Amino acid sequence: MKTAFLLVLASGVALAAPAAPPAPLNPAPQQQNLQSVRKEIDALQKDIAQKQAVKEEAQSAIRQSQEALAETRSSLNQLEARHQTSAQQLAELRALIDSTRHKVALAQEKVGRMLARQYKTGEHDAMRLMLNARDPNQAGRDLTYYRHIARAQQQLIDDLAARRGELEQLSQALEAEIARLSTLSQLKSREKQSLEATQATYQQHISQLTSQISAKQNRLVTLKEDEKRLTALIAQINAAIEARRKEEARRVAEARKARQQAAQKENERRRKLAADARKAGKPVPKEAEKPVAVEPVEEVADSSAAGKAFRSLQGRMKLPVAGEIAGRFGAARNEGTTWKGLFIRTAPGQPVRAVADGQVVYADWLRGFGNAVIVDHGGNYMTVYTGLGNVARSAGQTVHAGDSLGSSGTLDSGESGLYFEIRHMGRPVNPLSWAR
Repeated sequence: MKTAFLLVLASGVALAAPAAPPAPLNPAPQQQNLQSVRKEIDALQKDIAQKQAVKEEAQSAIRQSQEALAETRSSLNQLEARHQTSAQQLAELRALIDSTRHKVALAQEKVGRMLARQYKTGEHDAMRLMLNARDPNQAGRDLTYYRHIARAQQQLIDDLAARRGELEQLSQALEAEIARLSTLSQLKSREKQSLEATQATYQQHISQLTSQISAKQNRLVTLKEDEKRLTALIAQINAAIEARRKEEARRVAEARKARQQAAQKENERRRKLAADARKAGKPVPKEAEKPVAVEPVEEVADSSAAGKAFRSLQGRMKLPVAGEIAGRFGAARNEGTTWKGLFIRTAPGQPVRAVADGQVVYADWLRGFGNAVIVDHGGNYMTVYTGLGNVARSAGQTVHAGDSLGSSGTLDSGESGLYFEIRHMGRPVNPLSWAR
């Protein structure tokens, strides 16, 4: 019988033996690369936006300088037109002045000769006119005529001289205006040169910004392609990881089932052996006194489940304490009842952990179970931990996955370990359908 038991266990071990581990898949390096690419994308987009803003400011400044340059050019054109007009007027005025000066000179020369002749003859000319004249009246008229001519010539000289003075003043005013226009033209020319230099600087700056923006946009396109590629690669890696996880879960479930079946067969054999011994009136063999543990609990609840909804943990939950599963959901108990959860056999004093986030709704001694803690996880899910040696939480406290609820002890029946239940809508569910 012992040989048959060893064969059953060997077959269970063979079914549970893992195949050669596949090459590890880790999306972390690609995730890190993706984060780096996204940071660079964000930095590039901000930099491009800043450079676009600077470029727009420079373009606005160019438009303003172009408007100012257009106004300056218009002013220069007007100044040049006025300068040309004033120069032409000045040339005409100078010609007129020269003509007037010439007329004045001629009149002065003529009057001078007349006055010289009169001076030489003095009054003798008038006397001679009177003595020689056959008609005294005619002589008087001739004398009066000479006097009128002399006065007219003098008046002409005076008028021409006055006109020349006015023309000289006007000429000086035009020369001053021309000088002022020349000064204004020089100032506007310098202003035009300054505006053109500023515009050239802005144009060069815009050209540099355009080149930089183009280069960064090209880099941005490349980075976005890298982001798509990395995102697709990470999705492939995660899909492969999920596929491996499912395959591993399936393999583990099959191995667990094989171990369970082997243990159940062995326990059935031991029960039959004990029953046969009792019928025959013989002592029960030692091997039949103790049932075989179905499977060990190695992975204990930790903070990896923190922040996750309870219902999302199905198939991935870690059990609250390390040990051996000695009582399975639905299996018969020695006193004739059935387990509504799991009994995990373990030494006293082992830490008992919360399997998920929740709120403690009960933390006290419970008749028939010893010290107990009940945690409400929301969504109508609760977990029950009984047989605790000590309780580390009180009702109303919030706990997170992996937090200590106390330590293992013994049930009221004297069995050393922890009894664990999961209840939904008040009804117990199989914890092994949740555990991985």
